[in-house]
Amino acid sequence: MFKLITLLRVLSVLIVSLEPVSTFPTQHRRHGILPNNNVRKGTNDFLLLQPWTTRLQNSNDNDHDNESSSSSSSSPLPILRFSNITLSTTKQYLTTTWNDRIVPTWDRVKVSVFSFGAGLVFATFALFVPIWTSTPFSDNKLFQPVTLFETILSDLETTYVDPVDTQQLFQTGIQAMLQSLDPYTEFEANKEEAQNVMESIDGKYGGVGLVIAGTTKSGAAAAATSNSGADTQSADDVVRDVSSTTVGTSLLQDDDDDEMDEDEDEFDYQVRQQEKRRYEQAAAKGIRVVKAFEGYAFDYGLRPGDRLLAVDDQILDDKTVEQVRNVLRGTPGSPVTIQFQRDGVEGIQTVTMPRQVVRINDVKLATLLHPNDNDPSVGYIRVSAFSSDTGAEVRQAILNLQRAVEDASHGERTLENLILDLRGNPGGLLTSAVDVCSLFAPKGSDIVSAKGRGFPGILYRSRVDPLVDPQRTKLVVLVNGQTASAAEIVSGAIQDLDVGVILGSERTFGKGLVQNVESLPFDTALKFTVAKYYTPSGRCIQGVNYKQGDNDNGFGKQKVAERDRVTYYTRMGRLVKDGGGIEADVRVDAPKASALEVTLLRSGIFNDFAALWSQNHKLTDYVNADTKKLDVVNDDTYKQFIAYVKEQQQQGNLELESLYSKPLTDLKKTLKQSGYLGAEKSVEQLQARIVRDIESDFNKYRKDLMEDLSQSILSRYLPESMLIERGVQNDVQVQAAMRLLQTPGKYESLLARDTDVPVGSGNLQMAQAEEHRLKEAFRKSVAEF
Repeated sequence: MFKLITLLRVLSVLIVSLEPVSTFPTQHRRHGILPNNNVRKGTNDFLLLQPWTTRLQNSNDNDHDNESSSSSSSSPLPILRFSNITLSTTKQYLTTTWNDRIVPTWDRVKVSVFSFGAGLVFATFALFVPIWTSTPFSDNKLFQPVTLFETILSDLETTYVDPVDTQQLFQTGIQAMLQSLDPYTEFEANKEEAQNVMESIDGKYGGVGLVIAGTTKSGAAAAATSNSGADTQSADDVVRDVSSTTVGTSLLQDDDDDEMDEDEDEFDYQVRQQEKRRYEQAAAKGIRVVKAFEGYAFDYGLRPGDRLLAVDDQILDDKTVEQVRNVLRGTPGSPVTIQFQRDGVEGIQTVTMPRQVVRINDVKLATLLHPNDNDPSVGYIRVSAFSSDTGAEVRQAILNLQRAVEDASHGERTLENLILDLRGNPGGLLTSAVDVCSLFAPKGSDIVSAKGRGFPGILYRSRVDPLVDPQRTKLVVLVNGQTASAAEIVSGAIQDLDVGVILGSERTFGKGLVQNVESLPFDTALKFTVAKYYTPSGRCIQGVNYKQGDNDNGFGKQKVAERDRVTYYTRMGRLVKDGGGIEADVRVDAPKASALEVTLLRSGIFNDFAALWSQNHKLTDYVNADTKKLDVVNDDTYKQFIAYVKEQQQQGNLELESLYSKPLTDLKKTLKQSGYLGAEKSVEQLQARIVRDIESDFNKYRKDLMEDLSQSILSRYLPESMLIERGVQNDVQVQAAMRLLQTPGKYESLLARDTDVPVGSGNLQMAQAEEHRLKEAFRKSVAEF
């Protein structure tokens, strides 16, 4: 009770201590002054809160009367006297303050606290969660190797005894790392290499449409030709960077060029002489044209064998092949002037052409082959690669062939036979292979699927009616050991869906891996294996299994053994196997190149002799009056070629035994180290015997060598498509395909399904194959037990 009385006394003192309202000028505001929300508008009055220690003053009469009346009542407590005005004012003040100040302020505080807390949580999550998930902590597999690599590279840069190229060290480390995986995973360390990778995918680049190369020891461009007219130039040799008239000058052949003109001073004379020497050096260096693309440089007069001397007044005497490539390229539409020298033509030739976006066509030839007047025509399409527009090119080629047959037969016939030549096709884009397959596969058919550890499983299926109806058009696909990757997807799908017959001399390459090209910072790129692909029957045709290797031996590889190959089934129930590539339904052996032919092709001596031939002969003199064909190589020409080869061999520019040089050299070295000095003479005798035997092959392989020589000579005059068409006429596998298509019942019998084998497609085939594999494994385990 005592505590309650004390509390009431304190409360009374606090209440009555509040004085009535008084005005306080705005200019005298100080601590303790509060705004008065009840003051008339336009005034500057404020409520003054006096100190809590102020005692009650009884100066107001009304207050005194009220207090007297209040004190008349008896109470054990002391009488509290206070003013009604004070109470009213206090109540009003407290209510106003609570409603106007405390409540809004507390609401704002609550909102602010909540907003601040939410923002803090969000900011913490946004800032630290990515770091937490991406930062390689000690339990992360990448933390230790990345840290060690960075530390080692930094230590070598700062403290190695000699200055080091850290960029080169980095590239060496990256290349060694990737080489331990498989032969297809590569890091392109500079802008040019990365650009080449992307160009191989897109099939486009900006330039003039040339393939150039350096000159070999015997003076020939580093290029190879084949009987079929295939584009066999390797990627490392290819440099692709095309209204004008070729103008000839006589800078190199002018006999009076060494004399000073009457109106020429000494300085100009010396400059002209120096320029002449530089042109001569450029001609001797011999950056030659290997190929000029139709529609581009070929149409402006450049031909294989031409030696480039200058580009836009930049003489090429001190330029590498890569530097010349960069000079030839530029902004599409910009002009470029090329000076070159041609065998058999005097002076320097000059041509000006516009740079263009060069589109490399993958369909090298699309034509009709006519066996005889009675048999229907056979369409022939040769596809050299699979880039971004290959599907559209093949589609257009088929439409053109169909239209040509209908026009020739006045609408009575359609395209009944078609040969798709994929020999030597290294592959390309997976999607382009799907586009080509869709031209032949029935609607709704599975074409290819791909699976990988970090690659989402994907299935490609034909969603359109085929352009080539399997019921009306018979299809033969030509393959060989160089048919790989995307080309194997096409041949495998056609085989599994039973819409065509595969013809070739051997299995395809057996590359069932999918690579992805990823652009990296600093104009670099990474090409790496991400998945394996599977044909419609469910088989993977990868012929080699790669395993991560050690530091010394690179990647490990193991060829898929015959006993490990699993049997699958085509749509009509024919048996096919996985691993090791696509096997031909019809085997037709192709002529194998002799050791002599391979040696001569690699040396480039065919192109050398073609250059000499063009200096002394005109192509029009070699047109056969009866067949209207070009017969540029006769017996006399072939004898001259043999004599030229022997001359180059005697001068040391050609080694006929080059195919065996390394094994023979290694043998001599081993014998010498072992102390068998007398045996060295036997090796030298063996080497001489090999040369004699190779020389005798000039007569044995006369026909093949004459064809190679003809192709080299004609390549200086004819476009690539005409060269390929010329080679097709004598191609034994093409001839075999034509006989297969035109022999009644032969084609259909090859596609007939095996008896007692269920028909299926797509995933059903995969299930059947898996069941068959399990049965085989069970049977094998029982036998071993």
